[in-house]
Amino acid sequence: MTRSDAPYSVAFDLGLVPERGKELVLTPSETERRAIAQWLEIEALDSLKASVTIQRLGENHYSYAAKFEADVVQACVVTLEPVRAHVSGDYRRELRVKPRVPSARRKKPTPEPQAIDVSLGDDDEGPELIDGPIIDLAAPLLEEVSLALDPYPRAPGVVFEPPVEPEIASDSPFAVLKQLKTAESGVSRPSKDRTHGKKQR
Repeated sequence: MTRSDAPYSVAFDLGLVPERGKELVLTPSETERRAIAQWLEIEALDSLKASVTIQRLGENHYSYAAKFEADVVQACVVTLEPVRAHVSGDYRRELRVKPRVPSARRKKPTPEPQAIDVSLGDDDEGPELIDGPIIDLAAPLLEEVSLALDPYPRAPGVVFEPPVEPEIASDSPFAVLKQLKTAESGVSRPSKDRTHGKKQR
């Protein structure tokens, strides 16, 4: 899944990848990290660095492999105290550029960078098809960082206890239904060998 409101993007032309491959390093600036932290809904993003390697697998066929490290600050879910953590990860995508259809000669507008579908991973079948060679290298990075975050950050020594579910009132429809089911389960059914419904002499 990609998000169009992402605050950080790096356009790259796959047509510039040499036979030996291309290595790039993504290091957002302090201003960009503040915007990313807001996008991730965390307190701060102290550092973020990613190494991306693009390889040509065939005609219009590429691999995108990357690894990242980041220092984040999240709010404790119990006390709201700042919780610092170091997160890291690696991921891989396969991309295939759709063949160009010949058209009349005319000046074409500059293509927009294609956002890579970050839902694709090693277990997905086949490469992702993209419309043009210009891609956004940062889109998968931001999604992978978001997935690496602790969904329930806690300050040291803090124990998170989920809220206790309220008891159902005895006169509510759900309580009455529960009582009926309990009563039905305790009623014994008559056996088949008993005489039932015979007329008394």
